[in-house]
Amino acid sequence: MAITLYQFAYSPYAAKVRKCLELKRLAFDVIEVPYMDRRDVVRLTGQVVVPILTDGDLAIADSPRITAHLDERYPPNLRTQPAAASAFETWSDTIFEDVAFRIATPVVVTKLAALNGGRADAPAMYRFVKERKFGPGCVDAWAATARELIARLRTLAAPLAETVAVQPYLLGDTPSLADAAVYGNFYMLEWAMPGWIERELPALAGWYARVHAAT
Repeated sequence: MAITLYQFAYSPYAAKVRKCLELKRLAFDVIEVPYMDRRDVVRLTGQVVVPILTDGDLAIADSPRITAHLDERYPPNLRTQPAAASAFETWSDTIFEDVAFRIATPVVVTKLAALNGGRADAPAMYRFVKERKFGPGCVDAWAATARELIARLRTLAAPLAETVAVQPYLLGDTPSLADAAVYGNFYMLEWAMPGWIERELPALAGWYARVHAAT
C-alpha cells in the first residue's frame, strides 16, 4: 500500500519517522504541510498536529503511534530490545527534545517565511504559539541563553557519546528505534544550523553520520 508522510521539514518527530521508514527500506512520499494551511491534516485526522502517516486507507497521528504501527506491520522490527528502545523514544521525545527545540527555535523562526512561500505570518504565528505556551519573549530568551542550553544538551548527550564510542549504534551493532528517535532531534538542529553537531558535539558526529546514511 502507498505510504505518505505529512510533515514539517524541521520536525524532530517527522525526522524520526522518516528514518524508521528508511531503515525498513519502505518507499514513501513526503508532503510538506504549509504551516498556515493544515486543511489536509484536519481532513485526515480531525486535528492540526503533524507528523501524520497514511498507510493505504489508515491515517495515524502521533509519532510514537506511527513508529509502533510500522514495527507491527513492516520488518525489520526496530524494537530489537523493546523496553530499551521504547525508553529511548520517550526520553528523546520529551526530555531531550525540550532542550534541543529551544536551541533550534530562534533559527527556525527565521526560516519559516521562506519555507512557506514568503508568508510573513508563518513565523509570526510560530512565535505566537511558542510564547502562548512558554511565556512572552521566550524565543528571544532562548536565543540569548543559547550557550547555557547547549551546555545542558551536552550533559544529556554525554552518555550517548560514551555508548557510541564503544559500539556503532545506541543499542548495539545495528540501528534501532533508539537511534532514529535521538537522530530526529539532531536532524532538527542540523536543519536549522548546518554543521551544528560537528561544532558543538563532535563526539556524536560520527554516530550521526552513520544513522543519517543508514537504510
